[in-house]
Amino acid sequence: MFLNTKIGSWFKDTLWTQWIAGITTFLMLLTIGLKIGWTSPYTAQLMSEDSPLPLTSDEVSWVASLMNVGRLIGAIFGCIGVEWLGRKRTLTIVGFPILLAWICIIVADSVAWLYASRLLAGLSLGISFSSFPIFLGEISDPKIRGTLVTLTVSGMAVGTLTGNIMGANLSMTTFSYISLVPNACFVLLLLWLPESPHFLIRVGKTEEAMKSIARYNPKVDPEIEYKAMRCYIESSGSPTVKERLREFNMPENRRAMIITIVLYFFMQFSGMNSIIYYLETVFTSAGVSVIQPATLVIMTSGASVLTGWVAVCIADKFRRKVLMIFSSAGVSVTMMGLGVHFSLLENGFDPDSLQWLPIVTILLFMITFCVGMIGVPSMILSELFTPNIKSVAAGMIGILSGLFAFGATKSYQPLLDTVGEAWVYWLHALLMMFCTIFSAIWIPETKGKSLQEIQDLLMKK
Repeated sequence: MFLNTKIGSWFKDTLWTQWIAGITTFLMLLTIGLKIGWTSPYTAQLMSEDSPLPLTSDEVSWVASLMNVGRLIGAIFGCIGVEWLGRKRTLTIVGFPILLAWICIIVADSVAWLYASRLLAGLSLGISFSSFPIFLGEISDPKIRGTLVTLTVSGMAVGTLTGNIMGANLSMTTFSYISLVPNACFVLLLLWLPESPHFLIRVGKTEEAMKSIARYNPKVDPEIEYKAMRCYIESSGSPTVKERLREFNMPENRRAMIITIVLYFFMQFSGMNSIIYYLETVFTSAGVSVIQPATLVIMTSGASVLTGWVAVCIADKFRRKVLMIFSSAGVSVTMMGLGVHFSLLENGFDPDSLQWLPIVTILLFMITFCVGMIGVPSMILSELFTPNIKSVAAGMIGILSGLFAFGATKSYQPLLDTVGEAWVYWLHALLMMFCTIFSAIWIPETKGKSLQEIQDLLMKK
């Protein structure tokens, strides 16, 4: 009896439903991360002489980059979905394109199936990044909002590591069957979770909104919280799509949009796409032989996962600005070091004596990137926009982020052929220097603030 009372009291006094929501979206991005982790081992296999499905280098380039084309379409659907279907329903839909993506690989007997698989996976990626920051931003307590968003984003690193390990040891078909398990888990959990109370208030479902508030935050009085949320939502009005677009001309909204777009641009052009999609090829080109490139891919992915968990722990302990400055500066240094390595190789230095340099720089890249670059942009997206334009902003940013990611991925090989590896990585280093300066000057501090307090801060700025 005493134990049951204690358990009941714990459930009543904690934000356990918010944590389950974070774990659910973590599983969602883990599933998408498996698709990203699939790329490095299997593109290398598909170009080998004994490949069961031989591909040319151009076909492999499209396999790597088509995921970002699908992301553009997904971002548009995500924008519409969160507005008209709801945050939770839109996230639930994410599970179905990625399910079809795994089935395409299971039945693949030509490159067309791989193209379809990557497009479908990109569709899920676009929908998820247009939806989960809004969902978590609305259901989470300010004290753990950053932690939940960072936890979710870390799912992609965990999925990528798992995909690298599985890809090195399993066939593509077996890989796909195993990946169906987390896919089913996050869909079932989303079906169990309540909808965002913000959305329910907007569509006039008062009773459901009260129940949602009580489940997500049992420590508050549902009636008082409902009135505060309704006041916050009604203060933004219910404008048409045209009026919402016009609202981006308001100084606080324009500032929020510029900051978020620039952060996503820097994230995509940080070298992330070059490293993640072509990592095994990068180690091979760098002349690394002391450790097998496939093993190094797993090691570096493991470092990103560990750093991701550290980022979860510190997300709400350090300011967003500090995390972003540290991360972008660290990435700049590592890209500079990788460029130096390839420059030395081009000038005739012995590759055997330089093997430590690409290993160390890429490991440090993964660590510094995961501290802030991968999580802070999504935190900012979840916090800066008012309810009436949040879905439109997320959709527009999702589309632009997809374009940035496609451009970064598809331009990598042509840039290598044109200017060489050293200048490609030095270009990334230069961009990250600009990112460090931008973060220091422009990013507003939102740590621990309510959504209303953040709006007040932007208006003062």
